[in-house]
Amino acid sequence: MPNKQDYSGLRASLEKQLSMLVARAQEIDEDLSEPGDDDWEERATETEGNEVAASVGNLTLNEINQIKHALHQIDEGTYGTCTRCGKKIPQARLEVIPYATTCTGCT
Repeated sequence: MPNKQDYSGLRASLEKQLSMLVARAQEIDEDLSEPGDDDWEERATETEGNEVAASVGNLTLNEINQIKHALHQIDEGTYGTCTRCGKKIPQARLEVIPYATTCTGCT
């Protein structure tokens, strides 16, 4: 049964977080597309930094997808319902991980 609870405050918070993450992902993408330094020592340092940035970028993209999914669930009325067992996800869990898709028993 769809969950018709009012999540307008949560939606606003998720949308704000989504906006910040999209901006961060764009910054990382721009940084990674900059040409490298001609100095080989400097290039080695840049390469190491780029690997870290790419890793952070991947984590950011993953979180963006999770937030988009949570917003979709709110729209569909299925937010807060465990995707495995169908039980309600405890409010405390959603406060800590607002894009959680499973209850604590199914995690």
